[in-house]
Amino acid sequence: MAGAFNPASRATPAGGRARLPGHFVVLTNDSRIDAVLAQGGVRLADALERRAAINVNNVLLGPNDGSRPLTPAPSIKSVDPRTVIIAMPAEDGDPVVSEAEHEAWHEWRVTYVVTLEATPFKVAGTLLLLPSQDPFLLTELGTTLFLPVFSPTVEVGEVTLTDLRHDAILVNRSHLRRVRNATRH
Repeated sequence: MAGAFNPASRATPAGGRARLPGHFVVLTNDSRIDAVLAQGGVRLADALERRAAINVNNVLLGPNDGSRPLTPAPSIKSVDPRTVIIAMPAEDGDPVVSEAEHEAWHEWRVTYVVTLEATPFKVAGTLLLLPSQDPFLLTELGTTLFLPVFSPTVEVGEVTLTDLRHDAILVNRSHLRRVRNATRH
């Protein structure tokens, strides 16, 4: 099973975790990259949507299923968004969707419970789509490359990843192979 490993997180005097803006985790076809955005003040979703290499610091690398611990990878200086299948904040990172955005989306969007195939991952969760959007057409590229999936569960092979942020992750639409199921709520 996968375990959360955040060496960059720091304990605060109160015993909680300090926030580390820009601390994120991405899952690719065969690896997990834990890193910090080199450019401060940029949200992960915005950095990914630029579709250009993202400069990173403090990189740790391991298998995408968490079967081995992450190890330092000082040679990795950037991440190419095209290789990212799933992106998410690290445990101490900022959420990919702000609370204000999430509330606004709930008011103006339609809720779907979905299962997505983004090989080698299966993602289940909730999508908030505009009324004109058909969840079964998400495999066709749109104006945004990354799609927020709320309350996600992710499986790779026979392993359910247990260290995901439970608020939202980002799934790269260019890696979507199929929308298995979409139930409107």
